[in-house]
Amino acid sequence: MSINRSITAKLVAVIGLALLAGACGSSSTTAPSSSSNTTTPSSPSGLVTIFITNGVYAPNPLTVGVGQQINWKNNDTIAHSATSSSFDTGSIPPLSAHDVPVTMSTAGTFSFHCSIHAGETGTILVQ
Repeated sequence: MSINRSITAKLVAVIGLALLAGACGSSSTTAPSSSSNTTTPSSPSGLVTIFITNGVYAPNPLTVGVGQQINWKNNDTIAHSATSSSFDTGSIPPLSAHDVPVTMSTAGTFSFHCSIHAGETGTILVQ
């Protein structure tokens, strides 16, 4: 049953991204993958989403501009978080998004982790 939920969550995420890409005209959006070694360049403005799927943050690492906002979308059926010395999302419920975007106001490299599950880590590069 958890495999079906995982597949359903992935399909919902892919369909949502496809609809978002179509609504944005010439913008391109890539669905999250299970690979943790991808960098997605972003424009210096707007909201960027980091997806949590199967305990993996994607894209990871994420590159954003100073002042850019980041939100997290939990596609799993268990809670996760994104915690660093600069921010803490708190617990992100299953199959939901964090409601308060984090604004990256300083250039640098920011490592974060899930405070609920050891070993779930990510990196944000702010330029």
